[in-house]
Amino acid sequence: MDRLFVPLNTEPFEDFKHNGKTFELRSYGRQYTEKRVYTGRKVELRKGYSGESIWGSIGKVETGMLEDILTKISYKRITPKAKTAEESKKMISEVLGCKDKYIAFEVLLKY
Repeated sequence: MDRLFVPLNTEPFEDFKHNGKTFELRSYGRQYTEKRVYTGRKVELRKGYSGESIWGSIGKVETGMLEDILTKISYKRITPKAKTAEESKKMISEVLGCKDKYIAFEVLLKY
């Protein structure tokens, strides 16, 4: 099956389902590069590794430093519960750490 598998914790999974999250952000590398993350590819978001799944396809893809990505994509589409862009950066750093490069990809959900 040619799909990108993306395991998520409960909160981001529920944010995709109910709170307007439309982009996933990951540290750049390994399976999260342009070779594997590209427009049109099927994507499976799963709560953990064996929980509920949401299917969709990849829309827009952006790579670069976090500040560059957040100038192209509203922080609300990545971290919908953040009240400011600074709060979003802090939330992202707590989860992913500070990296030189990130990849953000839009998930066009298909229920």
